[in-house]
Amino acid sequence: MPRLAPAHTNPIDYHIVYGPRPDGPLIGFYAGQPIAAAIRDHFGRRFVYDGIAPRRRDGKYDVSQLQPGEWIAEPGLLYHIESDRPARAA
Repeated sequence: MPRLAPAHTNPIDYHIVYGPRPDGPLIGFYAGQPIAAAIRDHFGRRFVYDGIAPRRRDGKYDVSQLQPGEWIAEPGLLYHIESDRPARAA
């Protein structure tokens, strides 16, 4: 009997920035939303804008095209992680 392979071995949830908030100047707009030059996630890690996230023909994100350290922030912006360490309180 053949084994069934999982439909998605690399789910999109593993590549989405959780709780992004701006941490840099506004550099433009995409899909009616502002693009920040940098963002911080819920955990304090800093990400720098890298472009628009790749998509498949069906419109879903193509996580197979992401490079190591690249993450997606809605509405489809691509950021690369700058620091794994949270920001220190001033």
